[in-house]
Parts: sequence; structure tokens; C-alpha cells
Amino acid sequence: MIKKLAFLLGGLALVLLLAGCAVWLFGAAEYDRRMNRVAADPTAPEPRDEDRALHQSLFIADLHADTLKWERDLLERSDVGHVDLPRLVDGNVALQSFTIVTQSPLPFTRARYNETEACVSGSSLDMAAVLAAAQGRPAFSTRERAIHQIERFKAAVQRSKESDGAELRLIKDVDDLRRLVEDRQAGQQVVGGILGIEGGHWVGNTEGDLSLVEADMQQLYDLGVRQFAPNHRFDNALSGSGEGCERYGLTELGVHALRTAERLGIAVDLSHISQQGMDDAARVLSEPFMISHTGIKAGCEAPCRPARNLSDDQIKSVLNSGGIVGIGYWPYAVGPSVWHIANAMSHVMSLSQEMGLEPGKHVAFGSDYDGSVTPFFDVSELSILTAVMRQRADPFSEDLIRDIAGRNVCRYFARTLPGGSQDAADNICSGAATPDELHEEGPLDILGS
Repeated sequence: MIKKLAFLLGGLALVLLLAGCAVWLFGAAEYDRRMNRVAADPTAPEPRDEDRALHQSLFIADLHADTLKWERDLLERSDVGHVDLPRLVDGNVALQSFTIVTQSPLPFTRARYNETEACVSGSSLDMAAVLAAAQGRPAFSTRERAIHQIERFKAAVQRSKESDGAELRLIKDVDDLRRLVEDRQAGQQVVGGILGIEGGHWVGNTEGDLSLVEADMQQLYDLGVRQFAPNHRFDNALSGSGEGCERYGLTELGVHALRTAERLGIAVDLSHISQQGMDDAARVLSEPFMISHTGIKAGCEAPCRPARNLSDDQIKSVLNSGGIVGIGYWPYAVGPSVWHIANAMSHVMSLSQEMGLEPGKHVAFGSDYDGSVTPFFDVSELSILTAVMRQRADPFSEDLIRDIAGRNVCRYFARTLPGGSQDAADNICSGAATPDELHEEGPLDILGS
């Protein structure tokens, strides 16, 4: 028995050593390069002139990018990863959610959830901590790792204002969003950023005191966070995760965290949450919630992995709240080709129609860029997705493309941000004239009618 225990402990120590050495051996920069590649799809359409023209007229928004996790200068063009300000400009992105990862389990130390399915244990080696140590960032506190990423983003925002290039702007309330839309309509080269948390692992993970949960959420709000996901890939004090080893629902702390977020004007993101957690959240929340990055189980062709994706019932839960579903661009989420991205979007729209909702009002872009995934294109090549939507066998209309590409996200944040309302969503995110009419009489309406 002692020999067996020693063997198991020795094996675990070896796994941990190899994982840590992977980052130190390659270096944080090379680890970034290896984890955030692009795998071009040979079947992807070449954007035509008319595709590119439409793409350049869109207000484009994306709900999820983990770029702040990596040690790249956000203002400098890089050949590593998927997102930086120059490439956002190339892709004509107007609004990007920068989501903050503070704890990442080691994938190959997965435990068993049941006879057929593995789970991700929150007690496995935290690769985010290993990476942070290699980068010289806070390695022992998830809270401090989050704050470090927030401060790096704010520093980039300030430096962009002092430069001659495009401006990066933090969006904290509905007036900021209104100015972003107006400034882009006036031709200014500006990209808005929403700060988000992917996994509030330290929130409530103290003594179970609701007042401490409220203080943690208030701190995030004061720091500028306006998007909050309680979970990442494992269970925590707020809720079980869809890949966790227990997968319980919202705890009392979790309910309080989400209600506090809603009261403050922080959008709730239920990506990675357990089925029971989503059911609980749907009951306690009064505002629309989002899934910032996902695929769908229906029509999930290899290499798509259905366990990570949304079921039809989960999608309907989001739609019933009035929320939005961000569809990802990587094969494990959507399948083997770029065309499957639009197929996933179409499936969400068909469910909307079944529920008597406007089909195109609840779908969005949710790339998961720089999230240790391998998408079909980086953000500078986003016109490929516009071409996919226009050139598929059942093409999306221009108005539908405008909704999916960003108008839906604009409306969503115009409602959920501090000072937001349905009237704000209608006024900020809908133009009174068609793009052609506005082009003749003034600035191009990047949101459309």
C-alpha cells in the first residue's frame, strides 16, 4: 500500500514538474505562441469586394478575448496570438470584451465525473499561476492576478491617448458607449474595450460572508469591470462548473454575487457554468444574461466537442432572458470549417423563431481569441466571417449580418451598463436612415437601421 501511494505521489509530482517546466523551458512568449495559433481553413471563402465593403460599414463587437493573460503589448502589432489594437483596427472591430483569466487547470490531470465523462478539478495545477510566475506577475493570488491585468489594460488605454495611432477606450457606462458609436460614425479610429472576469474564484472564497462578496463585487466595479462570469472550467464557491467534478448549482454566495453584479450594472456571463447553475441564475436574475463564447451541441461534428457546448435547453434559457449567445471560431466549439460558425448561428436563430422571438436578435460574435484555442483566423481577418455569412448556401441578409456582427451586443450593453435602458439601446444602436442615405448626407451609419 505504501509503495502504491508513493508511486502515485511520485507520478503526480512528475506531472506537476513537467507542466511547470513546459512554461519555463519554452518561455512565456513561446508558450503563448504555441497555445494561440491560427489554423486557416482551406475551404474558407475569399472575401469579395462587396463583402469587404459591407464589413467595413459594420459596427463589430466581440464578447470574449483573453488577450490580457499574455505578455504582449496591446498597442503593438504582433505575429503571435490573435488580438492587438492594430489588428482590431484591421478587422474593423468597434467593441471588444477583454476577459480576464486568473486560474486555469491542467487539462491532462482530469478526474472522473462518471463512467463516461471526465471532469476538471479545481485542485489540479494552476497553469495561470505558473504562467504568471514566468511573466513576473502575481503568482499566488487570483485577485491580484486579475488586478494586474486590469491595470495593464488601463495603462494601454492611457498610452493610446498619447500616441498618434488608434485610440483604445475603456467603456464603463452607457454614455461611454454612446460616445464610442458617435465617434466611430464621425470617422475617428477608436476601439472600445469592456473589461470582463472569467471566473470569480476569489469572490466569496473566504469565510462565506455575504458582505465580503458584495465588497469583492464592488471592488471589481470600481476597477472598471462590466462583465462577470462566476465560473471558468471548475467548481468554485459561487457555483459548479459545466466541466467541474461536482457541478452543483449557484450557492448562496453565487446568488448574491450575481444579484450584486446586476444591481451595479455588470453584465452576467454564464459561460462555463453548470446546468443547475444556469437554471438557478435564470430564476434569480431579472436582466438579460449572456454566454460570451460557446459552440452548440446540435450538429457538433468532430473535432467539435459537445460536452463544452450549449444544449438547446440552455440556449432557450438565454433567449428567454432576452440575452445573447456568442458563437466561437475554433474547431472544438463549432466543427471542422468556418462554415460551421454560421451553421451554429443559424441553429440559435431557429430556436429563437420557435420561441416566437425575432430570430437574429440574440446571436453575437464570441471568438475566445487568445484563450489557448486555435481559431480559423485572427481578428485582422474577420472579413472572412462576413464573407461566410454572405456566401453560404442560405445567405444572411445585410440587416441580419449587422445584428450578429455587433448591433446585438451594442443593444445588450446599452441596456445593462450603468445608466442603460431599453430606450438607450434603441437610440444608441439603431440609426434612423439606411447606410446609403447617411453616406450621401453625412457620416456612414455603422449600425444601420
